[in-house]
Amino acid sequence: MDARVRAGGLCCMLVLLIVAAVLLPADAPAGQSSQATAAPAAQLGAGLYHSCALLDDGALPAPASSAVRCWGFSGDGQVGYGNTNVIGDDETPAAAGPVDLGAGRTAKGLAVGDFHTCAVLDNNTVRCWGYGNEGQLGYGNRNQIGNDEVPGSVGPVNLGAGRTATAITAGGNHTCAVLDNGAVRCWGLGEFGQLGNGATASIGDNEQPGDVAPVNLGAGRTATAVTAGLGHSCAVLDNGDVRCWGIGGNGQLGYGATAAVLDPGPLAPVNLGPGRTARAITAGASHTCAVLDNGSVRCWGLNDIGQLGSGNTTSVGDNEAPGSVAPVDLGPGRTAIAISSGGEHTCAVLDNGAVRCWGSGLFGQLGNMSLAPVGDNESPSSIPAADLGAGRTATAVAAGIFHTCARLDDARVRCWGNGADGRLGLCSLADIGDNETPGSVAPVDVGAGGAACPTVAAPALIPSPPSGPAAPAPPTPFPTPPAPAAPASAAQRALRAERIRAQGLKTCQSTALRAARSARARALRLYRSGTRQRAAALRSGARRAAQARTRCLSRFGRTPGGITALAARAGSSGKIVLTFRAAGSSGSSLPAARAYLIKQSLRPIGTPRAFRRAVALCRAACRFAVTQVNTLIRLEVTNLRPRTTYYYSVAARDNVSRRTGPRSTTVRARTR
Repeated sequence: MDARVRAGGLCCMLVLLIVAAVLLPADAPAGQSSQATAAPAAQLGAGLYHSCALLDDGALPAPASSAVRCWGFSGDGQVGYGNTNVIGDDETPAAAGPVDLGAGRTAKGLAVGDFHTCAVLDNNTVRCWGYGNEGQLGYGNRNQIGNDEVPGSVGPVNLGAGRTATAITAGGNHTCAVLDNGAVRCWGLGEFGQLGNGATASIGDNEQPGDVAPVNLGAGRTATAVTAGLGHSCAVLDNGDVRCWGIGGNGQLGYGATAAVLDPGPLAPVNLGPGRTARAITAGASHTCAVLDNGSVRCWGLNDIGQLGSGNTTSVGDNEAPGSVAPVDLGPGRTAIAISSGGEHTCAVLDNGAVRCWGSGLFGQLGNMSLAPVGDNESPSSIPAADLGAGRTATAVAAGIFHTCARLDDARVRCWGNGADGRLGLCSLADIGDNETPGSVAPVDVGAGGAACPTVAAPALIPSPPSGPAAPAPPTPFPTPPAPAAPASAAQRALRAERIRAQGLKTCQSTALRAARSARARALRLYRSGTRQRAAALRSGARRAAQARTRCLSRFGRTPGGITALAARAGSSGKIVLTFRAAGSSGSSLPAARAYLIKQSLRPIGTPRAFRRAVALCRAACRFAVTQVNTLIRLEVTNLRPRTTYYYSVAARDNVSRRTGPRSTTVRARTR
């Protein structure tokens, strides 16, 4: 392929050479599905595109006891079966079998993040799998686990000398665990302070989680539960207090401010109301909810679509304490026993086993046969609870980004909301809950009595004609089926995963834009022109819009791998030829990055500042039609000054978010 692009006064010829949370069963369950009371036998987790269930009920068949089954999209290995096959779209989760956690190992705790999954094993060690480029798997590298190897093939996460875990939670791109001594350790992306170690560096990408200090929870304090959101984390302490850390721009930390918190220890705990303490905690994308000691629910943080369940869209916790507002209206006399927050919605299991959800209903994730949000201008109790089936109640709930799953009183699992990529586990891609009830479809078959995929009966044979004059032969009822399609290659699966990620980013950014426009319209409607109130509301809206865009990029962006084999040599007069190997758009994984930031300077490019100041070729995005990592790329830079030394450094760009990967070492060449 030959193409010419122009960058300033430079003309470049591009030539591509294709060469080849919360306590474990004895106390309460781990992970996103926070429980306030003794754990049910099975725990659930729901992420962005996948779901998981832990089967450890003695009433279930012995082979399923303490097994983990996952279903949905697995482009990053988050389902954990050693491949990137989708599970649940045309087969049951039970058909895939249990996730391999290692010889003889079973699980007792489960946590599902946006693109990764973690489990506490029966020996209290932790194993994680899925997307690992931010260190959220905790193995001291950026590798994906579960896409071409099983989770049991890697060792446990290093939590510190002699330390084990009693609880686990997974957020957008980070993970936290409560250790056996009550300390909390977090690893993964740290840019917002969500790791709580006083810094913003990522942990687990090139060091072990056990090598860094635990979260400072305050003098003498330990944790009993922990939860991770998109860019923040919270813990329930041994005295029932709540402490939160990380990004706080929408009040999700609950401190009456919007500043980020890197070290929660010096701060006072979250004000939950006079004399109130917390029994359970859950974090969504930009909001937090807690079940209090009296069974009431309080939520704080972003409230642009009713995710706080307060009957309005006013955020809480940015300039007031969560305890200063009324609790969520769950219905007369009703209290909560379990709670889980997804991206922009929250669901609670009530004391009578009903499930109430509020917030965004964009894909039917509220389970009320509607796409309308709940809680933005009505109380959650004014809408019927999710219909789980005749006589059925729930014992646990897990809210993902666009879907929800519940564990029923008969040990079965029902999921509703967005059905893309099989994340509902129903042998289908259809959404559930948007115009039908969750109870109107079969439960998920996880190997515990759920319904299998329906089968289509074979057509009846056409009977032979009666004896007599010959009749024309009837057409065959079984036309020859087309040849089966060839299985998708690893590159094709990776490109499909990338398209899904791109659509997710587009949807997220569209939602953020709609929210920003709505906030601006409210400010213009409520406050007179030129008033300080209008100016403050507009500034607040602009700040939240910027934070929403950052969240979208954090959730759907990937960090490309590093450039290797970069070389430069002089060509003909006024020309330098660069060659390098294509990097992965997500670490070292397929597909390859197709855009590259190629910098040129008359001085060595040895520092980040020098890289920023150097001239960018191809208008800062040299593009190549490449899909395979390590493909050799050749670039001819022309129209250069003769007998002059030029320096070059290259960084790959993510195909979806344009996030830049690590810059390469500097190479140089002198023109003839």
